[in-house]
Amino acid sequence: MGQPPLLTAAFAWLTLAHFLQALGWSTMLLLPLYLAHLGASRAEIGAIMGFSAMGGLALRPVVAVALDRFGRRPTLVVGTFLVAGSMGLIALVDDVGWLIRAQRVLFGIGTGALFTGYFTAAADIIPTARRTEGIALFGISGLAPLAINPLAQLAGVDAPSLRIFLPAAGALVLLSLVPLTRLRLPPLGAPPEPLTIAAFLRAISRPALAPVWLATWAFAAMVALLMAFLTVSAASRGVGRPALVWLTYAAGAIGVRAFGARLPDRLGPANLVAPSVACTTAALLLAAQAEGTRGFLLAGLLGGLGHGTCFPVLTSQVVSRAPIHLRGSAMATFTALWEVASLSAPPLGGWLADQRSDAAMFAAAAVVAVVMLGVWLGLEARFGEPVPRG
Repeated sequence: MGQPPLLTAAFAWLTLAHFLQALGWSTMLLLPLYLAHLGASRAEIGAIMGFSAMGGLALRPVVAVALDRFGRRPTLVVGTFLVAGSMGLIALVDDVGWLIRAQRVLFGIGTGALFTGYFTAAADIIPTARRTEGIALFGISGLAPLAINPLAQLAGVDAPSLRIFLPAAGALVLLSLVPLTRLRLPPLGAPPEPLTIAAFLRAISRPALAPVWLATWAFAAMVALLMAFLTVSAASRGVGRPALVWLTYAAGAIGVRAFGARLPDRLGPANLVAPSVACTTAALLLAAQAEGTRGFLLAGLLGGLGHGTCFPVLTSQVVSRAPIHLRGSAMATFTALWEVASLSAPPLGGWLADQRSDAAMFAAAAVVAVVMLGVWLGLEARFGEPVPRG
């Protein structure tokens, strides 16, 4: 008997919408360059970038309720308007004062809704037998747009002009509403129990999810540091077009998903957590000692390989180990951990970079990652049995 189809009409429309919003979202990785142009220190850059996580975390319970009670598409529509509108505010930012912090909070609320909503919707329409493969392939639509950043620099977009370029990219986010209107998702079924806070807490505190939550935070913290500081660190060491690191990052993440998407479902998703975290740790160590373009491009490639493998693996585990009627809430918890990492890791890393150096920051992050990987191995060995979906 053949495998169930993956490339359905719903999958195609959802992927197109995700790609269009990601085209706009990806340009925000250039924001640290604009902040550095305005005179922000590493600590200020880390703190400002972390403000988006504050917004995302504050409203994440609302996102969880909206997904499980009102549906995926309404949540995605609201998130789209918030992200596009917040990107438009950058046109008014000419210092590192309150406005850029407000922009980051609004952006975080919107991306929290989109991040959670898109991957929850993808899990709804992807066949269970091909879940990790489907999530990996769907995620390419969010990684390929990273190429817009080096292309923008090659086209002459410099740090001062980001004040206009980033708001203009917000229009691409709005375009994602077009395929969303064509999207048909499975209806939400009647839950077997009331959708209460107690039910939510029972679901996310299942022992089988403990190693997933730990691995998610540790991995997300590494990604947050790379995204906040890899570009500015490369620029400070004389790399002429630092945004090129996102080209190799995207190539690594897309390549491993395009050619190895079926591997996690065959080997078991948990078996690929350690290799992918190790790959991202190697990226941090390389970024710590890189002195030229080649070293940073290789760091970007390794980071992309780790990201391309680990994210769908962790997402698949969350979906498999949480009850189906609280899938949106479980995914909201998963994505909230990414916000926690974004809120904690960049400010701390920026402070360390200001006190010591970028190299010390990346090296320290690599050491913490190794320690967390050891803790995860112990938790997974004890609690890692998948929990039947209720």
